[in-house]
Amino acid sequence: MIFKSDIMNINFKDAVSYLSFKELDKYNFIKHGYMTRLGGVSEKEYKSLNFGFNNGDSKNNVEKNYDIFCNCMNIKKNNLVLTSQVHEDNICVVSKKNINLEGSNFTRFESTDGLITDNTEICLMTFHADCAVVYMIDINKKIIGLAHAGWRGTVKNIAGKLVQKFLENYNSQAQDIIVAIGPSIGPCCFEVDMEVLEKFRKLGIPKTYIHKSENHNKISIDLLEVNKNLVIKSGIKEENIFKSDICTMCNHDLLFSHRATHGKRGTTAAFLTLNNI
Repeated sequence: MIFKSDIMNINFKDAVSYLSFKELDKYNFIKHGYMTRLGGVSEKEYKSLNFGFNNGDSKNNVEKNYDIFCNCMNIKKNNLVLTSQVHEDNICVVSKKNINLEGSNFTRFESTDGLITDNTEICLMTFHADCAVVYMIDINKKIIGLAHAGWRGTVKNIAGKLVQKFLENYNSQAQDIIVAIGPSIGPCCFEVDMEVLEKFRKLGIPKTYIHKSENHNKISIDLLEVNKNLVIKSGIKEENIFKSDICTMCNHDLLFSHRATHGKRGTTAAFLTLNNI
């Protein structure tokens, strides 16, 4: 395994490793990461740090993987707040009153692809295997948001709607918001058909985000650039947006990729928390 990135660090804690954005690592009031597939107990196509309960792996192994994650990151399991993703644009505002911090297990929000909170006892988690993740931080008011942005969520503008949650629910100022996008499947690998292409075109994205692929019956799209463009349209300064240079499909030995394995794979987790946890 060779890891090369100008944008992200790879971090090791015991047998577990995770990626983090160099720019976000500068802020000591947050803890964030994109877990690799290394360091868990799952086997075969789920090897080894699989966070997905619904892809065929044993529940016992997945539970152990969560325990490994929590121990390595020094996060209590009942502080975890998870999405239950449906590739839509639903975003939940998470407060102490709607999670169970007294229990022994995590909280999961049904039919939810995005989360936002200002609570220091909460660790947000979304799940990925080629779809992009959007990290969002108000560095002034200490608000955090996390979203799962597959192509369906992207064309529904979940990234832009997450910005609006900051502005409307917390009265954030756009100039105070930092955004990091990715990893995800890259434009090198994200081929789509004409039906999907038309959905992206309706966003009014620049033509430079769309490329003819080597397979001339397909078109490739830069999913991260599209999300970046949507965030800029929502008022975020371009210099406050950081885009991953890691393609999950090209790095499927390190990261789970749905396309690289034709759906036979585990699921990784992205996490974001305020650092008082």
